[in-house]
Amino acid sequence: MTDDRFFPRHGPFSLGEIAGQAKVELAADAPRNLMIRGIASLDQAEPDELSIFCDVHHTEAFAITHAGAVITSVRLAERPHNGAALLVARDPRYIFAVVGLMFYPRGVADPGVHAAAHVDPSAVLGEGCQIDPGAIVGPQVRLGARCHIAANAVLGMAVEIGEDGFVASNATISHALIGANVRVGAGSVIGGEGFGVVPGPAGLMCSAQLGRVIIGNNVRVGSNCTIDRGAVGDTVIGDNTMFDNLVQVAHNVRIGRNCVFAGQAGVAGSVTIGDGVMVGGAVSISDHLVVGSGARIAGKSGVARDVAAGETVGGYPAVPVRQWHRQTAHLLHAGTRLGHKAEN
Repeated sequence: MTDDRFFPRHGPFSLGEIAGQAKVELAADAPRNLMIRGIASLDQAEPDELSIFCDVHHTEAFAITHAGAVITSVRLAERPHNGAALLVARDPRYIFAVVGLMFYPRGVADPGVHAAAHVDPSAVLGEGCQIDPGAIVGPQVRLGARCHIAANAVLGMAVEIGEDGFVASNATISHALIGANVRVGAGSVIGGEGFGVVPGPAGLMCSAQLGRVIIGNNVRVGSNCTIDRGAVGDTVIGDNTMFDNLVQVAHNVRIGRNCVFAGQAGVAGSVTIGDGVMVGGAVSISDHLVVGSGARIAGKSGVARDVAAGETVGGYPAVPVRQWHRQTAHLLHAGTRLGHKAEN
């Protein structure tokens, strides 16, 4: 059950309305007029709430849940349950996300500039923007309609953000052109200097970082991420790409559309990543590599070579995933044999 103090809910909605909005099949015997007031987990849901069953490990919870309705798949719908109405979907997790946004849509900007904010006179704010206390909107900044700049966030000179953008508290953005419907998490830094360190006669020297960060539409940047501007060219993030918290993207990296980066992933400079790539948590990708579209990189892997389109790799250094599993099994077997010899 969600806490209404933090998450104001819409609704209630009838089961028929939910099925229609989510474009899912409702079981023939399901009560279309059943009113649903929110969403909850299987073990906590009440008779007027909706839940999800998408993992066979939750079979026991599905069998005894008190939820009035459950979104699930054709295969899992055959499992025993406690009489909940079933909404059958090809991708239950996606449909559950759609339904969740029916009840808890993203907050919209509350138009106005707080007296404790600083907005440079040359900045251009679109209609309906919200600028919170302590926020700084620098010279020549351009914000699209309904942007929300939260407390103590800083937008440097000439930054542009498209409509419906959200920049959370204490984030800092400079040297960046950002598309529409982009969310930037608390404490993130976009457009900072890349790590352009070169040795010289007098020691180490930091080279100039003269590029920008270009971010497409519908991108999510989690909290405490860093996306460095390019050294000469630009750092580019494609549409619909999603970053978890604590992700590092170095200068001149180019990332395609619909990519996912889990927490603590790091991408070194001048890497090119295609569309639809999935990068696991704590992955390290070395500089100047190419990761093809549709590639998958297992968590905690170290990528030191190019990854082909559609390839799945894992390990340190990363190798094709089947090879990685064979290596792991071989090492485990070898360790067991050595242990037996030591005992004897």
